[in-house]
Amino acid sequence: MPTLETERLILRDFVLSDWEALNSFLSDPAVTRFMHFASWDEEKRRRWLASLVQEASNPHRDAYHWALTLRSNGQLIGWLVMGWSLHASEEGERTRECGYALNRHFWGQGYMPEALQAAITCEFTVLGTRRIIAECETENVASARVMQKCGMEYEGMFYDADFEGNWANRYRYKIVKSVPR
Repeated sequence: MPTLETERLILRDFVLSDWEALNSFLSDPAVTRFMHFASWDEEKRRRWLASLVQEASNPHRDAYHWALTLRSNGQLIGWLVMGWSLHASEEGERTRECGYALNRHFWGQGYMPEALQAAITCEFTVLGTRRIIAECETENVASARVMQKCGMEYEGMFYDADFEGNWANRYRYKIVKSVPR
């Protein structure tokens, strides 16, 4: 996957030297309170980073995990994933799903909508994705706002499980690639 660049960010593959910064925000309860990462210990986070680094060398990977870094100094401030949807069978084979986390010291500054918009554009123009969905727990108003800022439309509220089997009420948003007429 190509590195993506925005006005303020560079989205790139993870490297092992990202550990300290990644662990810092993924171990922050304020960041992960609505996410599966909340139950992960340091060893599980460390194994996950190693798997992301290994997966980055696979030219046929089905998910892209981007390290969100500041253009100004290279500091890792977040994570964004785009992969095949858990709901693909009900939504169609060209549906992808995204997720993200951002160091809380960078909340409210527009970084996540900037990163997500770049990833959505890449999905539609490079990978041929037709539909992208995102979900957040209903209490996670900030995450829902990120989706709205990126042009995603509210699809509904669902009680479902994440990929680790954690059940919750979630809002689902979608964006569909426009087809020229």
